[in-house]
Amino acid sequence: MSRVDISVIVPIYNCEEFIEPLFSSLLAQDNVSFEIIAVNDGSTDDSLVKLNEIDKSSTNLIIISQENRGLSEARNTGIQHANGEWIAFVDGDDWLEKDTLSTWFEKAKEQCLDLLIGNGFKFSESPEREIKEPIQTKQPWGEVTSGDEWIIRSVKNNEWCHFAWLQLIRRDIILLNKLKFIPGMMHEDILWTANLALAAKRVGFCEKMGYGYRVGNTNSITKSSSIERITRRASSYIDIMQGLIAFAAQNKDNVTLNKALIRHANRESRHFFGLLRKKISSPDIRKPLAQKSLAAGIGWNLFKGMGSLNDFWYAVRFNFTVCQYSKKKYLLYIVFDSLLCKALTMASGKKCDTSPP
Repeated sequence: MSRVDISVIVPIYNCEEFIEPLFSSLLAQDNVSFEIIAVNDGSTDDSLVKLNEIDKSSTNLIIISQENRGLSEARNTGIQHANGEWIAFVDGDDWLEKDTLSTWFEKAKEQCLDLLIGNGFKFSESPEREIKEPIQTKQPWGEVTSGDEWIIRSVKNNEWCHFAWLQLIRRDIILLNKLKFIPGMMHEDILWTANLALAAKRVGFCEKMGYGYRVGNTNSITKSSSIERITRRASSYIDIMQGLIAFAAQNKDNVTLNKALIRHANRESRHFFGLLRKKISSPDIRKPLAQKSLAAGIGWNLFKGMGSLNDFWYAVRFNFTVCQYSKKKYLLYIVFDSLLCKALTMASGKKCDTSPP
């Protein structure tokens, strides 16, 4: 192809059963010039075999194979090989409506965007037959905003969907700002999207549900119940919170943006807190995670992102629980937690959970 409008980057790891429906939907995209960069990230099943079969009859598929390095590195590899003016990311088990790329592309060009945020729906087996419900409902459809404003409004509306697969990005923005996915991090889309939004001057939105996101895939790493995966997730959330707090510090002159970023760190901390309390029972695993959180200064920054009285109680409980798991201030935690629960019960009229964390 002489001109490539969009480079579609597809990381592939053990997706053999989903490759055919995904690539059928990709190759059916019309009214736009695009290339598909499939990065085989060390698959141990027949994913590469299926990709090679598809390659025999396609003219715009590029296959790159590498040792298993994880989703972030696979996407970074795709970016390095991209030729398109725009970049889109697609997960290896998902599906697209046939006019998704052209619809996104036309809107991005028409509005002179740096970043377009699309919309999608979840499906389990058949995206064409299942009832579709939008993933996003509170975005400023039809408007163009700055990336800073998008962060502020999304956090305020409690709908900051930081999914790389719902983004169409001008490649120059990625290259000029040296944007990369952080290797080894889980939930890497969060910091990627924050960094991208801070770099984008013009962000637009497409309400049409064009991207099908598969749920129920038992091979998904976020669905894994192994303690190793859960520990990695918890550790990654600490890095994510630390990253959001660092972005906030870099934008301290923009008070509204600064507070929005810290508030979002507060929300992400709840995922970490849930894993630490409910999914990890071993003190030998809890302790280093709690110590890492303390060293990063996560807990005390939660007070800066408070939006309600409940946020205050949560921040206090977070700090004392982390202190307990790191083997610090254990007795103080017991006494103070008891007092907090009594105060919360008196204030709300609802019984407080006093069970051990």
